[in-house]
Amino acid sequence: MLRFGVRVILPLLMATSAAIGVGCSRMQSRQTRSPNVVAAPVESSPTPATKPTQEDFYQAALDRAASARTISQSAQSPEDWQLVASRWKNAIASLKQVPKSDPNHKQVNQKLSEFNQALEKAEYRAANTGKEKIAAQDPGIRIDRRMSPEEVTSIAAQRQQGIRVPIKYRKNRIPVIDVTFNGNQRFEMMVDTGASATMITEEMARRLGARVVGETQAMTAAGVTTVQIAIVQSIAIAGNTIREVPVSIGPLDVGLLGHDFFGDCSISIDRDYVEFRQCT
Repeated sequence: MLRFGVRVILPLLMATSAAIGVGCSRMQSRQTRSPNVVAAPVESSPTPATKPTQEDFYQAALDRAASARTISQSAQSPEDWQLVASRWKNAIASLKQVPKSDPNHKQVNQKLSEFNQALEKAEYRAANTGKEKIAAQDPGIRIDRRMSPEEVTSIAAQRQQGIRVPIKYRKNRIPVIDVTFNGNQRFEMMVDTGASATMITEEMARRLGARVVGETQAMTAAGVTTVQIAIVQSIAIAGNTIREVPVSIGPLDVGLLGHDFFGDCSISIDRDYVEFRQCT
């Protein structure tokens, strides 16, 4: 029995020892290999290519228009106005390049109309600034009151010989003279041979009680602006009077006498006076 027990136990101990040995060997193998584990390299994401910046044609057009308006505020010579016209042309060219995908594209047609009007004004001023004489259109001059035959004869002679109105001073090289409104109110007005219509200041409109009848688009130093249209009772210079005159009310500090008063008079601007000749 003892021998049988020894024979049985001995193999069991050997098997158990072998199993323990194998287990320890595996654990040691795992512990040995563990520090040698290398992390897989992380692939870096490629940097996206930078897209070329597309020119903002709409903003470029607005910038060039602003430049044109700034120059027009101090323009005094044909060359100055030619530069203004050039800036307006550049602004128009930029507007025409605004793509349909641009959110501002819906504004393009309105701006084109505005800029084209400003360009026409600048080109007109470039062609006419500095000219001493103009041939204007229908004056609509009427007699303000009943006058004696002698007065009528005297005025007729003056119209043939010319009516000289003293220049009080010059504003941006434009002569300023006194003009009578509504028969008894005198205001200083610039005589600008390039102005197509008369424009008065807001203060003048208030003092004259001008009757507003509508509004229109007008070219001012700040660009194309919406201005009110009003009626004044009369405008007179040295016996020449027109009645019920439509005028615009603009952002000026001195009014502007336009062709609607000059009529078909020939105008000569001397150093000290403005002469109106051959007014019919």
